[in-house]
Amino acid sequence: MYLATIIVALNNEYPLTQNFFSNILKITNNNIQIIAVVDLSPSMETYIFLENQKKIHNNLLVIYNNQNLGFSKANNIGAQKAKSSYLIFLNSDTFPTGNSIYSLIEYMNSDSSIGVAQGLILYPQTGRVQSTGHIFGFYKSRHAFDGNTQLHPLVNEICERQALASGFYITQRKLFEAENGFDEIYFNAWEGMEYSLKIHLSGYKCMYYPSAKAYHVKGSGRTRIFREESSQAGYFWHKWADKIEMDLPIILIKQLSKEQLKRNYIFINASSLKNNIWEIMLKDIHFNIVDYYYITKSLVKKNISLEDSIPTGIIESSNNLLFLSDNFQELIGNKNVFEYRKKFHDIILDLSGNVVTPSTVI
Repeated sequence: MYLATIIVALNNEYPLTQNFFSNILKITNNNIQIIAVVDLSPSMETYIFLENQKKIHNNLLVIYNNQNLGFSKANNIGAQKAKSSYLIFLNSDTFPTGNSIYSLIEYMNSDSSIGVAQGLILYPQTGRVQSTGHIFGFYKSRHAFDGNTQLHPLVNEICERQALASGFYITQRKLFEAENGFDEIYFNAWEGMEYSLKIHLSGYKCMYYPSAKAYHVKGSGRTRIFREESSQAGYFWHKWADKIEMDLPIILIKQLSKEQLKRNYIFINASSLKNNIWEIMLKDIHFNIVDYYYITKSLVKKNISLEDSIPTGIIESSNNLLFLSDNFQELIGNKNVFEYRKKFHDIILDLSGNVVTPSTVI
């Protein structure tokens, strides 16, 4: 019996496959089973490489699909061949560090009430946070603290979430089997988050465990075949909307001081959501709002330029500014405006639960 089984679905270019296995075989021993499900082999190079690795590593099992079945079904096929009590799901563009695999196993062994545990997922380009699990707003799901620094206190805090990111998480095999694995209606989206949500709602804990870390290239492992995602999102929210707690405000308020809540603000909506949606999400956070301004987001520009988005009267206002954004990094590049407003107590909130000051983005 292995300590755990790593399952990875492969539908990507050969260099990524080689790099993935170079990393995972370097940081694990023969006490970890590795199952690679090749979800329609993209190249002969991949096939030759995996066949050679099988000869070297007797803990490696390779399964070949003759068509692209998607993340849900491919991983379910792999899970059926597991010979351990724990299943570890990795995206093929995810690179765990050091002893993170064993750290996750040890953490699961410490508490039988944990159904799923996710490590800290980082952007390899910047070392910043990509995911600390999922948080929810008004029919919105985001990765908590996306874009923040690893030094943030809440990033380093073990905590329970309603749902987790399956690019780097571990679960009890018996629970996975009881739920019949990932829902195969999904194709490369939503399935991993939904599974962890189901485990949470069944009474087990879904835990974020920051001591285990992995870098996720993001978008390299599941992009070879396009599938339209809006119907999958509709399916998810139809099933679960009334069972999900809107926890975005809970995470925001943990980071806001009494002094910040006493100050007056102009409410500047720089996000893709309307003011009334933010009012629903922030109803339990009692800001003193003296005025509102809505920035119309560009269809072509990712970042927001404040000089061409808000009038001088607001830039020079003696009130503090409360910016609301999809992600605070969209406000990077406004050095001139934020340097001018250094004497004020402006803050930025976003859908990933970040609370930052303008100094963070200049």
